[in-house]
Amino acid sequence: MATTSTTTPAISQRPELAQLPTMPASVAPTLPAQDTLAQKPVVPTPAPDSTQTKKTERPRLAHRLVIGVLVAPSFSAVRRLETARFGNDLGLTLEYRLTSRLRVRTSIIRSVKQYGAASSDYTIPASWPWRQGDYEVNANCRMTEIPLNLRFDVVSRPKYTVFASVGLSSLLMRYECYDYDYQVNGQPRTAVAEVYKGKNHAFGLLNLSGGVERPLGSRWSLQAEPFLQLPLGGVGAGKVRLTSGGAAFSVKYGLLR
Repeated sequence: MATTSTTTPAISQRPELAQLPTMPASVAPTLPAQDTLAQKPVVPTPAPDSTQTKKTERPRLAHRLVIGVLVAPSFSAVRRLETARFGNDLGLTLEYRLTSRLRVRTSIIRSVKQYGAASSDYTIPASWPWRQGDYEVNANCRMTEIPLNLRFDVVSRPKYTVFASVGLSSLLMRYECYDYDYQVNGQPRTAVAEVYKGKNHAFGLLNLSGGVERPLGSRWSLQAEPFLQLPLGGVGAGKVRLTSGGAAFSVKYGLLR
């Protein structure tokens, strides 16, 4: 019985494979080792941010001492609005910065206060030989005002500052003129009384104010400041309860950084 054998043909029996040369292992190309650092993605360095550079810059120091010139149209009244008359203030100001937001301020101001008053709101000095009764007074007083205030900067920006201020004012009375309008037997009469260098009033007014300051360059600035002054006692020869208000406008110059 014949045995059938299955024989796998040798490679040599395929002429196209037999003709391929065999490369020795010694001369086989060697691939370089992979560089693990080269496989990491390269992150580009970001350009410097100009806004961040500005934030890290050292802030410019504010002036510690500030001088200025002040002018203020104002009005004064005794108890009632219908007694109000217009006056004016003119003076020199001085400020010293205690902190970045807090300043102490003072001034020397030539103040003209005019007002009206009824006899019920006016006390005639005992030394004046004056007729008692109903009368109206129109006053024109010139005085030197010396305020002492604290200012707090509520909002501070490069182009403007919003502030509030509170303090007290002393009044040095220089000249007082009073016109008294009264009647005798139904006939109107007017008398005039003058006082030179009368009584001074230490811390006789309470000052309340707020305003806006705007810089003009590195040293100069402009300031607008509405204000109200409330009486803490009697003022002038008639010891009136004098209320004043208005708006102060200042030009200021900074010193001492």
